[in-house]
Amino acid sequence: MAVGKKRSRQLRLFDEEKIKLVNSETLRLWKKYQQYMSIKELSEKTIYNYNTDLRQWFIYILDYQFNGSVLTLEEDDILEFISFCKDNGNNTERIKRRLSTISAFYKYLKKKKILQGDSPTEYIDRPKKGLPVVIQTYLTEEQLELIREKLNEVGDVQLITYVELSLSTMARVNAISHLRWEQIDFENRVIEDVLEKEQRYVTLYFSEKVKDLLLQLKEYRETNNINDYGWLWYTPYVNEEKCVSNSTLASWTKRVSDMVDIPLHCHTWRKSASNLLKKKGMPLEDISTLLNHLDTSTTKKHYINSQDSNISALKDKYNI
Repeated sequence: MAVGKKRSRQLRLFDEEKIKLVNSETLRLWKKYQQYMSIKELSEKTIYNYNTDLRQWFIYILDYQFNGSVLTLEEDDILEFISFCKDNGNNTERIKRRLSTISAFYKYLKKKKILQGDSPTEYIDRPKKGLPVVIQTYLTEEQLELIREKLNEVGDVQLITYVELSLSTMARVNAISHLRWEQIDFENRVIEDVLEKEQRYVTLYFSEKVKDLLLQLKEYRETNNINDYGWLWYTPYVNEEKCVSNSTLASWTKRVSDMVDIPLHCHTWRKSASNLLKKKGMPLEDISTLLNHLDTSTTKKHYINSQDSNISALKDKYNI
């Protein structure tokens, strides 16, 4: 008797009433995407499968991620959903299909210039049988030193400040892009009233090194009569109402990536800094607070590289 492939356990996420409560912007974009799929003349089965996956994802966002818009989600938000599916019995092939569905949706949003910056699925590896859903990457101290050497050679104060501030505060890219000078308390080295995910206002903490860089940047702007309209970051496209975009910061990160030939994206600074703090001995609870996570489970799952721990060295102390 032939042995068939083990089927993936079904997730019971869909609910006719709950789908009505999904973020209005998400629902609007989904409707546009359905029209797009119809024009492409995809098969009824393909469209049905795509919509099934998207509905379940949207309800997960509603139930577990404060019903945010798909335009505000990040890599870790997608990973949380994928991990949830895996923990609830989805097999490798089912996970692949979910990722393909979400990636296709973001590809459409990018094509229509609705999504600014990178897709949050861009750096998520497709799982292979027997392997984790994703292999996280974290910068080492040696790689950070190389990055700093190359940045000093270039001498772009704004670029250096962006990298060091992102590392020091571990803030998300959207928070970084919207910073204003008036929010900065130099004496206490904090940035107040920073809008983060779920419409929460948080405080960011930065180092003495970053304080010096910020003051240098401020002095450079004043000396050269550069009107940044009160925004921390400046490009010729900035005005009173418009700060730099996330895609601009992504391009700055890509510039650094090209300098050192290391794949980087905006979230790399956040993940790498949190992981290095853990390696240096900072308690997980404190790292979670600095990352503005609502609980430590997210921090542990997505921001700490457990494979890079000292567990092997600790075990060697006990000769069993």
